[in-house]
Amino acid sequence: MTPDEIFTVGDEVQHRTGGPKMIDTGKNQLGDAICEWFDGRQRHQETFSFVALKKAEQPNSPGIMVI
Repeated sequence: MTPDEIFTVGDEVQHRTGGPKMIDTGKNQLGDAICEWFDGRQRHQETFSFVALKKAEQPNSPGIMVI
């Protein structure tokens, strides 16, 4: 799988070892993911190898019960 098949720009991602949830904002000239996140005070931007990232887990949303 290529990085384009794993993440789409705008996806919420997280480093495989943990850390804050980030937004995939594209890739740099070397093909690494450019990610941004906000810590409550300021915006951060960093590049990561795609293999170091995973899609962020979404909280379980309450389902709609049909009776």
